[in-house]
Amino acid sequence: MDPGRRSQDWQHMLAMFLFMIVIAGGLVYLFLHTDFVPNAGSAERELIDGFIKVLFAIAAVFFAVIITVLGYALLFFRRQKGDESDARPIRGNTALEITWTVIPLIIVIALSIHGATVLDKMMASVPAGSTQSVYSLGVFVPSETPASSSSTEPELVVNVTASRFVWEFAYPEYNINTVYELVVPINRRILFNIHSTDVIHSFWVQQWGPKQDAVPGLSPVLRITPTEIGQFTVQCSQLCGFGHTSMTAPVRVVSAADFDRWVQKQQASTSTPSPPAGTHVMIDLTAQNIAFNQSTITVPNSVEVMINFENKDNGMPHNFAIYTDSSAEKSLFVGQIITGPSQITYTFPAPASGTYFFRCDVHPTVMTGTFIVK
Repeated sequence: MDPGRRSQDWQHMLAMFLFMIVIAGGLVYLFLHTDFVPNAGSAERELIDGFIKVLFAIAAVFFAVIITVLGYALLFFRRQKGDESDARPIRGNTALEITWTVIPLIIVIALSIHGATVLDKMMASVPAGSTQSVYSLGVFVPSETPASSSSTEPELVVNVTASRFVWEFAYPEYNINTVYELVVPINRRILFNIHSTDVIHSFWVQQWGPKQDAVPGLSPVLRITPTEIGQFTVQCSQLCGFGHTSMTAPVRVVSAADFDRWVQKQQASTSTPSPPAGTHVMIDLTAQNIAFNQSTITVPNSVEVMINFENKDNGMPHNFAIYTDSSAEKSLFVGQIITGPSQITYTFPAPASGTYFFRCDVHPTVMTGTFIVK
């Protein structure tokens, strides 16, 4: 090869290399600083998001190499009009072949080690007396735990029972059994013991990241460390029957102090006392196919309300409960949960005039309505 051609080839190689550096550097920066799935609400989701960013950054480098070579070849090495000459023959290059085999092998091995490390951190238990921590991008980082939350608390155990089409939660540490709202404290590791009574379900809170299948006969676990206070939703991510889309449950992540108050309220809860006798109004309400037969109930004030409630869903629990608004933070009346087919009569005094929110506590996102007092 003549010196002029060799010099020109090196110039092209240098130009392509510079283009690769610019494109790859820009893409790597973009992928490492972009939240592809926003609103991470747990340390485990942050770990997963970090791993995804690393994968995209590595892919960006390969993309930059390929697109630069392809684009540069199209611009500078395309056949000119009228050129009928043969291209230069290219023979195998052993060094190049070894390079493009060894580099991906090293990357795959490194990713496997990093992935195993991330998975170990997600699944590792937190023994009593140990220091809580948050992991981010595979790095051990002490969590910024609020002053009201202890940094040496052991894992909070929550038993999760999935059945068509209901989520039930129990807190054995506090002797709280069968609640239909998941309440957990922020910055504390939660150990979910997940069971299914019938078919395969899957426990998933999108903001928390990992999901865990509930398989009949098995007892898988899932560990989550919530990092954001707020309201979320548990949903089943495994097709389980006609009511699959309705198989949700509310989730609240609260401060340690609010969680303690919630526990005390659950432990102190008793059956609703009978309301005073007097003028009353009777309402017939039916639950069937995971829906109420009425979306609006209107009653006069200063009366005793009697709800004749019939649950027609075979093997499925429902109830009737009234709250001040759709946030369901303050209850006015919470009826006993009954499993269908069965009936019950709820009796309670009508609240003050106004518009309220009623729902089934077991299916709080699909079985809802408006309770009006005039």
